[in-house]
Amino acid sequence: MLSVLMTLMVSALVFAQADVAGNWRVEFVVPTGEMATNMTINQKGTTLSGRVVNEDGEFPLEGTIVDDQITVEWTVPEQGKPMKIVVRGKVRGDEIEGTARLGNVGEGSLYARRMSRNP
Repeated sequence: MLSVLMTLMVSALVFAQADVAGNWRVEFVVPTGEMATNMTINQKGTTLSGRVVNEDGEFPLEGTIVDDQITVEWTVPEQGKPMKIVVRGKVRGDEIEGTARLGNVGEGSLYARRMSRNP
């Protein structure tokens, strides 16, 4: 009986995970101004991978999703040095609202909208 209950509880946790796979348009405001980028997220359970594409190139991303809380990060070149960008937010269907931190530059608000789902 206990094993059946445990299985049901674990199944409920798995199904409660937000689905974030797809192509996203991400806009954020930081101390240096407004920025926008395209992000493709692949999801396997709670693990996220994918890429970010902007005017500077294409960069791999990695992250996690726990319930409706997403964390994604990638690194871009900034004045010859790597700068880590960390996005944290809450997923609501096809939208994410949260913050973006650009290395030591600062942190600002973030809004993302899913443009399409992965097949």
